[in-house]
Amino acid sequence: IPYCQWYGIECNNNEDITEINLRDNNLSGTIPWEINLLTLFALPSELTKLDLADNKLQGKALHIQSTSFQNLLHIDVSNNEFGGCVDMTFTSGMLYANASYNKLTCASFKRFNPAYETLRVVDLSNNQIDQDVSEVFHNIPPSLEQLILSNNNIRGSFPSPLPTFEDMRHFNMTNNNINGPLPDFSRATPRIRELDISNQRQTESGGLTGTISPDFSRLDDLLVLNLATNNLTSIPSDLGSLQKLKYLDLSSNLISQEIPSELGNLAGTLEILDLRDNNLQHKIPESFGEFENTNIASIYLSGNPGFKMVVDVKNDGNIRT
Repeated sequence: IPYCQWYGIECNNNEDITEINLRDNNLSGTIPWEINLLTLFALPSELTKLDLADNKLQGKALHIQSTSFQNLLHIDVSNNEFGGCVDMTFTSGMLYANASYNKLTCASFKRFNPAYETLRVVDLSNNQIDQDVSEVFHNIPPSLEQLILSNNNIRGSFPSPLPTFEDMRHFNMTNNNINGPLPDFSRATPRIRELDISNQRQTESGGLTGTISPDFSRLDDLLVLNLATNNLTSIPSDLGSLQKLKYLDLSSNLISQEIPSELGNLAGTLEILDLRDNNLQHKIPESFGEFENTNIASIYLSGNPGFKMVVDVKNDGNIRT
């Protein structure tokens, strides 16, 4: 059978291999990344996509630097059994790298990385990465649009200043053990749409602390902001100017103040507002009546023992105390 007809192989018109897709094939064993496998079997390659996800592969997860992968744009080795440290150094042009749902314990980037200016998506979520967050962010490519590091054991404080990601759209580090102040994301990620750094309080030493900067109001494209289960102490009134915001979760923090009436300005776009399990004071702002008029938002306020409902705001089921 011609190799271009082998299972999982795609070729171009010149019979160069362009894609290998062996996802979910019950593959096992280790991959010798350092060997030019296609050259070994005398197969011409213009490989741009390699998908080995959903198997039982082991060993080092990624080490793609040889000439056999010089055209590679997309690699997915998620949901395998790769362990150890992952070297996120790729050939020039790499766009997408997914090594989520493995057993990785650390990750590193190199400054002289051929993909330093091209890499767009990195997903290392659901591993066992046990590193200081400053180590993970050292030499991280500024070209990233999506960075997903959720469900690991990344600890310590964010580097100050946070590296700049001009095109970052999706930043997710939920369920780690980061502490210290919340960085200035308005400077570092000015175009962010989804920002999730929730659930950092995994141990007594974890949890983001201090205030939420009013500069968050400069994130004009922000759709999702999830800072739940940390040790934050404030809700800036400036958040009420985020006219695209659909989801705001500040539950399970240490917020002890009145709810800013300016949050009522989000009526019509906001779908979820979760302020449960804080120490909110006084009462629901009258401006929240606008939420009931739109019949869009669900507002959660339980677990605030000093909180009172205001009489002239109806409770039609959307506001829950």
